[in-house]
Amino acid sequence: MRVVLVKQIPRKVPFADMSTTLFQALMAYAAENQIDGDFSDYNSQDVAGIFCANSIEVSVGEASIIWKAFDSVGLLEGGKIRSWAKFNRHFADHEKIQKAKRRAGQLSRKKWEREVLGAGLKSDSRASKNGEGNSENPAQKPVQNPSQKDSPSKQLWVLDQALLTARGQAKRDLLRQKQQLLSSATGVDLSSPAPSPALPPAKPPHKLSAADRERDLLTLVQSMLKDRPEALSDYQVRALVKAGYKLPPHVQSHFRKLLKESDNPVPE
Repeated sequence: MRVVLVKQIPRKVPFADMSTTLFQALMAYAAENQIDGDFSDYNSQDVAGIFCANSIEVSVGEASIIWKAFDSVGLLEGGKIRSWAKFNRHFADHEKIQKAKRRAGQLSRKKWEREVLGAGLKSDSRASKNGEGNSENPAQKPVQNPSQKDSPSKQLWVLDQALLTARGQAKRDLLRQKQQLLSSATGVDLSSPAPSPALPPAKPPHKLSAADRERDLLTLVQSMLKDRPEALSDYQVRALVKAGYKLPPHVQSHFRKLLKESDNPVPE
């Protein structure tokens, strides 16, 4: 649009007429890059860069004059845009929420460290009361992780947090510790997969005899004779007659030619 206006409406205006545009450029920059509206740590070079980014070319000295003018007329107050939080609540609240989240994370981390270190100090205190470590040559004991005094759920949480950043051998060691913790808590050995149950040997296919095949055929043909007599074939009709079944009249009429081929009603 600037290129179009330069060509079609060539005009020069006094720089003072851009006073509102200068502050609008500052507001737009704050919405994208400084959402809390606080420019107290910006120097004149930074301010000149803000205006130059919006195609308003000013020198460092001119930027300093503009910044002082903003402050003198009340647009800025202590390097901050005046009433920024009042008229841009969504930006101000976003910054507060982010700060609160960071603060909550730091407090949670410190609380966890105090609990872990406290568990270790209590363990050392109990050992000293029992007289352990007072001999000239005390037996070497393996150093235990203080987090082992915590509940299994907390130990699991600690391992999961450590796995988020662990790499290489450290990650493999943490996974092994997690597997051991789950095995001790559940009573199930997770180090090796459970053996699969042996499958029973496959039974050899049943071999049908001639009598079995003939019986199955008669069963099928009987069903067809009852439900779908029109689908019977010559071979099936012969099997029925041979087995001594009396055909219904409509079936006899349909296979009349087959039954009268010879004196034997079932020709071989």
